[in-house]
Amino acid sequence: MIILKNAFVLTFNRNNDFGKYSLLINESKVTDIADSSPAGEQKVKKWIEQHSGSAEIVDCSKKLIMPPLINSCVKSEGALLHYLLKHRHYENVEEELCTDLIFNYIYQELPGEDAKQDLENIYRYSYNRLLKSGITCLNELSLRKDTNHIAPISSTIKKTGQRISVCFPIKQDVNLIRDFKYLNPSYYLTQEHLLTVFDVSGINELKSHNVKNLFLEVALNKEITEKFRQTFHKSVISLLDEYGLLDENTSLINPLYLDYNDLKIVTERKANVIICPRDLNYFTSRYFPIDDFIGHGIKFTIGTGWLGEDLLKDVRLFRNKYKELNLSNAELLRSVTSVPKELFFNDSPESNYGIDVNRPADMIFLDLNDTRFQFFPEEFTFESVCDFIIDNVVSFNVSDVLTSGQFRMKDGRQSGVNEQEIIEEVNKTRNRLYKAGKYEELKKRKQQKESVDRLDMGGRTSEEIKLFSDNKEDEPEAVDTDEFRIKTRVPVFRPKPVPGQRSLFEQTETANIIQSEEYQDSPVLNLLVTDPEASKPVENEFIQAKIIDETIIRSLHTVKKSEKPQVAQNQESKVELPKNVKLKFGDD
Repeated sequence: MIILKNAFVLTFNRNNDFGKYSLLINESKVTDIADSSPAGEQKVKKWIEQHSGSAEIVDCSKKLIMPPLINSCVKSEGALLHYLLKHRHYENVEEELCTDLIFNYIYQELPGEDAKQDLENIYRYSYNRLLKSGITCLNELSLRKDTNHIAPISSTIKKTGQRISVCFPIKQDVNLIRDFKYLNPSYYLTQEHLLTVFDVSGINELKSHNVKNLFLEVALNKEITEKFRQTFHKSVISLLDEYGLLDENTSLINPLYLDYNDLKIVTERKANVIICPRDLNYFTSRYFPIDDFIGHGIKFTIGTGWLGEDLLKDVRLFRNKYKELNLSNAELLRSVTSVPKELFFNDSPESNYGIDVNRPADMIFLDLNDTRFQFFPEEFTFESVCDFIIDNVVSFNVSDVLTSGQFRMKDGRQSGVNEQEIIEEVNKTRNRLYKAGKYEELKKRKQQKESVDRLDMGGRTSEEIKLFSDNKEDEPEAVDTDEFRIKTRVPVFRPKPVPGQRSLFEQTETANIIQSEEYQDSPVLNLLVTDPEASKPVENEFIQAKIIDETIIRSLHTVKKSEKPQVAQNQESKVELPKNVKLKFGDD
């Protein structure tokens, strides 16, 4: 028996009461509640007198008590890999060799002793971490097609006292699932492009054996979603609805690409939506249409998924990203408390969630002793306390966890658990996982590639380029440096336009320049070369210019001869004398 004195209690009962109460817990249920009035104080004294020898009395004057948190979507296999998984993407899944190798190691059907121990460490670490964060109920969504994870999950929850729903892939054997009723089995559909008619019939068979919950992680990739529509001429939502598989027990996880007809079907069948804000933040750049779901009255819950670590932090991330929706903090807090309890872990027709008489003694305690985390509730209402929790509380503020009337964690320390041993073992597992994924080797190669890509080869010589080449066979052949010589641009002679022809871009001449006919007939010298490929080698140009010069000289010589005056016929011709005849001038 436990007596909790003078605690601030956020009840989440039908009236949403909040105040200072004392609780009497007998075995697994709350048997009585006393308020802070004088009559209530007298009732507490009677409890102490009656059960002084057997009751554990706990002073909770610096504690805020509320119902435990519920995580709608947990993927424990990513607990140690969430930093690597940030490279993934919904719309365009890039192959990450390291994570692929790690998952091949985790999902092997015939694991060795080390792999079995690693599975034990993964689930023990994941569930103890969630328990210390105030989470007592969770949906474990695993992609395993075998049952190698059942033994480590079972052994872990026996110590943590958590309630769990293990979500098996749809290709699981019905008889096999029947043996694990204590794990509240459900079925899980992902990668709709691999869905077959046999799988649909398998879901019907599972449903007939009281495996009621169906989780659909579909409509994440646009290309796959469109390909499914083209193949079946309908969406996966329409196909499942035709077989009667969509109802209030169906939950869609991060559905990004639902059209109007799909949304209408989900609304009519009263299906639900699970949102993993951290996954949406890293795995997609597309806006998640949560306003459409809320506008159609579809219930939504929040989970951590692959990348989330702290459920209340993810709720805060969701609120800050969708501020325009103006969702109240009370509604957001219900998405991780009462709503998932009703959808996934409600064993009775009446809702048994909350802190009240004859309700299960499941609750968490928030420590108010830290000066960084002060709470002044004198004038607080239910809504204002919800505001305070959503704005300030993180997993580190959870000091105690009580499940079924038993303390699983008290004053920050778990009972019956060696936390240091868990940390040491999970570090060994992490090292083995990164070794199986060749993380260091692939990281080194990536860094080398990035460093090579950053090199500027523009100013390197051929000898320097050889130094950076890994494959000698692929080295380029030596190229004569003359090939890189810039060719001389030779003026090209072009005929002058016909006189009187004028370009529209020419300016109007202010004066006419009289040119001789000789100049007008000469070719025009164009110094602008627009086509360097059409230019001829320098030697050819010189030869051509020399030929032109000789032609001009010859033509000028011919013109001079033709212009020489001829001798008149009446002019006396010159008398030629013999060479030995001498002429004398004078009287002789």
